[in-house]
Amino acid sequence: MVRPLRGALRTRVTGFVRRGAVTIAALAAVLLALAAYVLHGTLHTTRATEEQQQALVVAALFTEARIAIAMEEVNLRHYQVEPSVAIKQRFDKVAANADRALTDVIATGVAQAGVDAKRLREQQAAYRDLAEHLMVLVADSDPRQAQLDRLEVTPAFYSLQDDVDDVARAYHDSAQQQVSALRRTQGQLLAGTAVGFAAGLALVGMIMRLVLGYQRRLLAQADESRHQALHDPLTGLPNRNLFGLRLDEALRAAATDNGHQVALMVVDLDGFKAVNDTLGHHAGDQVLLEAGRRLSAAAGDEGIVARLGGDEFAVLLPRVPDLGTATVLAERMVADLRRNFVLDEGPAAISGSLGIALGRAELSGADLFRNADGAMYRAKAGGGGVTVFDALADTCTQDRMQLLAELRGLLDDGDPQGRLRLHYQPQVRLSDGTVTSVEALVRWEHPERGLLPPAEFLTIAESSGLEVRLTCHLLALAVRQAATWAQAGTPYCVAVNVSPGCLIDRDFVPTVLAAVSAAGLSPQLLRLELTETSIMADPASTVRALCAIRDHGISVSVDDFGTGFSSLAQLRHVPADELKIDRMFIKDLGKDPAERTPDAVMVRSAVDLGHNLGLSVVAEGVEDISALLHLRDMTCDYAQGYALSRPVPADDLPEACARAEHTARTAIAAVESTDREGPRIGRHRALVG
Repeated sequence: MVRPLRGALRTRVTGFVRRGAVTIAALAAVLLALAAYVLHGTLHTTRATEEQQQALVVAALFTEARIAIAMEEVNLRHYQVEPSVAIKQRFDKVAANADRALTDVIATGVAQAGVDAKRLREQQAAYRDLAEHLMVLVADSDPRQAQLDRLEVTPAFYSLQDDVDDVARAYHDSAQQQVSALRRTQGQLLAGTAVGFAAGLALVGMIMRLVLGYQRRLLAQADESRHQALHDPLTGLPNRNLFGLRLDEALRAAATDNGHQVALMVVDLDGFKAVNDTLGHHAGDQVLLEAGRRLSAAAGDEGIVARLGGDEFAVLLPRVPDLGTATVLAERMVADLRRNFVLDEGPAAISGSLGIALGRAELSGADLFRNADGAMYRAKAGGGGVTVFDALADTCTQDRMQLLAELRGLLDDGDPQGRLRLHYQPQVRLSDGTVTSVEALVRWEHPERGLLPPAEFLTIAESSGLEVRLTCHLLALAVRQAATWAQAGTPYCVAVNVSPGCLIDRDFVPTVLAAVSAAGLSPQLLRLELTETSIMADPASTVRALCAIRDHGISVSVDDFGTGFSSLAQLRHVPADELKIDRMFIKDLGKDPAERTPDAVMVRSAVDLGHNLGLSVVAEGVEDISALLHLRDMTCDYAQGYALSRPVPADDLPEACARAEHTARTAIAAVESTDREGPRIGRHRALVG
């Protein structure tokens, strides 16, 4: 009995499957047929409706023309009885109405109606001309009026009236026929839809199943969208929005628990940009993923870790007993970040700057964020590690953050008001006192703080990743100004300071070349200045970038030489054209007539080193004429400083260069005139004192 039952069950299942397949196929066929029928009927009805509406419009216009033509005749006969201007005006008005109605018929685009309307308009124009001629004869009491009326005007009117009556009646009948046809079509469509609806009821079950399945998918997609809106797509960690909600919840909970506080930590990865630049963005993404995992592991189950954006993370501890507990955990997080990251592209080493702020319900989430952010920036300024928020110490930090936000806004908007400005300081050639080049120095015309020197905002830009954008912006300004001077016949070579991070940025060299090309500037009139410490930060990348720059004719200057304790073995491979001796060695140079001070020895050695390497040498920070003359005796090539000129706006540079040349040439001439009159020792002091 088991086998027959199994066979019967198998037969019923097979039959059910087969019937189900047939039913599904039949339902699909009915649905397709109904859809095709409804679509065809809708299109046909739409087309018939449009034709019917057009026919009604044409019929109405012909009827309007028929009435207007009849009124022409009425006004003509009235004029014959009582000639007046008013009656003539009414005649002209109805004649214009007839002409307009026939013109509108032509504009409808209906072919046959257009032909009929053109014929009627010609007849109407001929009748109007005859009628107006008759009116003139009536007004003049001319006896020929009766003959004209009997032989021409009246026959023309009756011919026109018969024609327009026939046309108007024909198009009216056609419009009525189309209305009837439309009603029949609508009835047929309704009947067919009713039949199809009966068949469509069988599809309700299937449609409901599809709808329910679609709703489930929508709910799943909504959950996924909600998750994406509140989480970082790369790391899967909460983003700033979700973190802000959790922070507000923690602060509200802290209001009811006097024994605990909320700890907020803001973490910034130090060295992350170098990983991106050297190993690529894929390696950078791996670092961010691993950093998020390490922070989450250190924070534990109760801690909440979020990625705020870029290489910045935040950690929330909803319940901490004291600052010491939070600090210990923060130190562990920073230590975890210092461990090498094993990436597909190779190992990478980064560190972290972490700021801690504690708070209760009296602080808002924004206030706590601001405090932790300020502590983080103070930690970054101190070289990384952990820093706890201090209201007094971080007031300055918050001020720096405000400047950073404003500077970023200027660069994002392209500085349309020109608040980032360049002043230029002349560089004098010591052999003859001629100004051949100038150094571009940035100033920020702040709307509230006034003119800010570079020291107040350049370090902020360098520590926040804006250094490359700021340098490129200033470079473009300097290149355009240099091109303007060159076109005016004063081709000064403009030296532009380059921030340390620029030379390892892969887009920097193309940006420099594009700026020079766009301005139409000769590359020989641009010099890039970079410090020796920035060169030594990544010698290989720096040398490659500098070689590419010099290959296009742009010169390179090593700035602040002598302050970085650089390796001469590395420095000799740098493709430079110039050494700039730092001002710290120049400021006291003119005080010792024997030139035996350590500074004098350093300056003379630097000059000799530069010349031996085939480089020209510039001394910056020259503040008195005595130092200027000492430098000339040491065969230094160029000098710049307050003794010659302060940095000035571009418009004031010609006058500043003239003053600097006059000062230098006067001092040089005085020295040369005394070379034959006494010993060299002490002569500089005698000349300037």
